[in-house]
Amino acid sequence: MSILAGRVVVITGASSGIGQACAMAFAVKGAKVVLAARRTERLEALVTRLTAAGGEALAVATDVTEEAAVEHLFATTMARFGGVDVLVNNAGIADSTPAEEAALALWRRVIDTNLTSAFLCARAAIPLMKERGHGRIINVGSISARVPRANSPAYTASKWGLDGLTRALAIDCRVHNIAVSIFHPGIVATELGGGLSSLPDDLVATPEDAADVVVHMADLPDHLNFYEALVVQNKIQFLGRG
Repeated sequence: MSILAGRVVVITGASSGIGQACAMAFAVKGAKVVLAARRTERLEALVTRLTAAGGEALAVATDVTEEAAVEHLFATTMARFGGVDVLVNNAGIADSTPAEEAALALWRRVIDTNLTSAFLCARAAIPLMKERGHGRIINVGSISARVPRANSPAYTASKWGLDGLTRALAIDCRVHNIAVSIFHPGIVATELGGGLSSLPDDLVATPEDAADVVVHMADLPDHLNFYEALVVQNKIQFLGRG
């Protein structure tokens, strides 16, 4: 039996793409899933789908860039399920705007969505995990945190920052038996990238491919941390880039 059976998993950005696929994959393992995103109708539809399949799921409409909304997310989770075992910080947006064309408001929106949200959710989850005596936080990064793509300074900075946050939290939380890790997906056919699904099949991963990795990282004994994972297409210029 999976260690995830009966455990409570909070997933941000759960209304589509990798987040939605993670919700379904964790539910298959027997986890109780809490779905956080701004699109309420999509969340409710996913809850209906998961419960019809015999799972337990809760939808909480959440803007993860807002401190009060994040506090509400975890308070609602505690009221329903009584604890938090796993947090998947998946919420994010993509951006490809050269620095000289990027408004400060755009910069802040990308940083807040991709980085600050992970900090807010981790800050809320850590005390609850301490009470459990264990926990796992998985941040969804990007291949851009290893090799940036052109004309994407805000996105690149947000993902490198998320990598740094992961490292810091992994050190601070290990004494409390909380494992903090990061998953860097390559090109995934989701709404985030806009049009990526039109690429050839051998140049993209599916959301389900990514979700399988995330669930595998979480489905470990509590004393182990699958610290980092990176999925890269064989045919893109990453290894030996250029």
